[in-house]
Amino acid sequence: MFPNAQQHQGSALVVAIFVIVVIFGLLLAMSRILTSSSDSVVYEVLGTRALLAAQSGLELAATQLFPLEQETADCSAVSAQFVLSGTGFSTCRVQLACSASAVLDTGTSQGQLFLLQSTGMCRSQTDWSVPCQPDELCASRTVQMEVGL
Repeated sequence: MFPNAQQHQGSALVVAIFVIVVIFGLLLAMSRILTSSSDSVVYEVLGTRALLAAQSGLELAATQLFPLEQETADCSAVSAQFVLSGTGFSTCRVQLACSASAVLDTGTSQGQLFLLQSTGMCRSQTDWSVPCQPDELCASRTVQMEVGL
């Protein structure tokens, strides 16, 4: 009527090992999910900073091309690159490119059309003397604007 106790000896050990392995696998999967989620948030922040840095570069280039109460400059007045300062942009830099396009003729006056391109780059380290390494988090965004007067 009662089963032999010796036949079931050690079955609790097998069940315990199985439960431990399953829980370890779940913890490992959760750890990977949290790590990838953390990396995606960092990429999102760096990408947003790079976009804002690129937009700031366009604004700087526009003010260099069209200074207040002065004659319109040419592309040589636009800085090629600059490093941003401040808490959020301490690891960012901007590269600018300017090219003169067509001459604008509105019938009453003529002006110049310029194509401005700004690339904002942000990284997790501040040393720009070396390129972005494979294990480093880096982001860049490029924006363009056509301006003319």
